[in-house]
Amino acid sequence: MTTLLFDNDGTLVDSEWLCNQALATILAQAGVQVDVGLLVRDYRGGKLAEIFSQLASRFAVQLPADSEAQYRRLVSDLFAAQLRPIAGVVATLDWATATGMQLAVVSNGPQTKIRQALQICGLSHYFADRVFSGYDINCFKPDGGLYQYAAAALGTAPAHCIVIEDSLPGIRAGLAAGCRTVFLNRYQEAKPDPAVLEVTTMAQLPTILNALITRG
Repeated sequence: MTTLLFDNDGTLVDSEWLCNQALATILAQAGVQVDVGLLVRDYRGGKLAEIFSQLASRFAVQLPADSEAQYRRLVSDLFAAQLRPIAGVVATLDWATATGMQLAVVSNGPQTKIRQALQICGLSHYFADRVFSGYDINCFKPDGGLYQYAAAALGTAPAHCIVIEDSLPGIRAGLAAGCRTVFLNRYQEAKPDPAVLEVTTMAQLPTILNALITRG
């Protein structure tokens, strides 16, 4: 059985702008005005604690100790008001389920954030309890250990998994784990490895997956 390991933010749910809007709000409170688009471009897919550290260094500002807790509250409120699934994802998940694939979510975000996003977007039933967070094992993308952990928990080898990611840290994690990896390249970024297959919309994913599975 083929196992599909989906990233969450920016892959299943259209959350990257909302998450980075929350970061921009926290920076603005510290006196730094930053374009949300810049944050999406430069900090998508990373570990939150490292993102805060990088932002503090880049903009020479000291962020409050409760910045992460404030960020989580802001994101939760933004999700509740505005979050939507990525275009085409429902049809793709329906197709994958009908073909007998095993589906899971593997994200750097905490379980509460992942599950809130899936519930709001009506995607929870595709994954049930097959939701894996970097916080579960204190291992975060681009480290491949998170994908290896998810594969082991699902009883499958990384070589039998296909990772679907929208960020470069996630792509690097999939490759490091030994998984076949598909890049949902929504921002026209350069692929980090020629072995990575690329789509620009979720609607293109079934065709790519069929080709991967046929190739074996």
